[in-house]
Amino acid sequence: MFGSVRPRPSLDGHDRIVIAPHHPDRLRRPRPRPGAAASDRFQHALTWNVFRTLELLTPAFWLRRFHVRLTGESSSAAPQIARVSLWQPLPLPPIQRIDGACADVAVDVVIETEHALWTIVVADAESDWVDGDERAARVIDAGAWLAGRRDHYCAVIEPDTSGASIGGVLARRYTRSRDSVALRSATRGPAAPALKGFGAVPWTDLAAILRDCAEAESLPPIERALARNATIWLEEVGIAAAASPGR
Repeated sequence: MFGSVRPRPSLDGHDRIVIAPHHPDRLRRPRPRPGAAASDRFQHALTWNVFRTLELLTPAFWLRRFHVRLTGESSSAAPQIARVSLWQPLPLPPIQRIDGACADVAVDVVIETEHALWTIVVADAESDWVDGDERAARVIDAGAWLAGRRDHYCAVIEPDTSGASIGGVLARRYTRSRDSVALRSATRGPAAPALKGFGAVPWTDLAAILRDCAEAESLPPIERALARNATIWLEEVGIAAAASPGR
């Protein structure tokens, strides 16, 4: 069950980097919060090991699966290239900075293709996300500005994506009305952000995507081996793959 996924940060290996440890994105890894160092390091390792692995795999294969789990719909175009950035600071639109400099928005995962952009926030089980709505609005504003004319999607990843979770609440809020994004944005007029879709997915869905990659005969052996390596680590830290849609 999605709600059964909980970090066990006291066990060895939960903060282990199993792929691309020398990637420069590691320099942007956030400093753990006082009193929550073990939990934060586990979340950082989850984010790193899953998305650094996915970036090395054929994007047309894994991004289609991610998009379906996020939005319930298939993507319209198969990407040929994909770039994954972790903990990337994104500037807000210029109209929000006219009256003074604004701090960049730190986005946990940014996925870019030639057709679309996904901005992803990672929420942990203990966070009450008091500022969740405000943070989501800022991520949407900054992501829409980066996306330009490409489709922009926003996502929350957390252990539990039930209706009461922050991801579930925000997903309902932003999909209830086309006006929700504009009403919560600090940008008005022609520069108002456009959001193609907002969704929430649990880590078990990401594990399922990696499992599909590990078993896919259409992918090269080296890519299947990379996906298998990440899947094994996820199982070691207590995250089992969810059932694939249609299975």
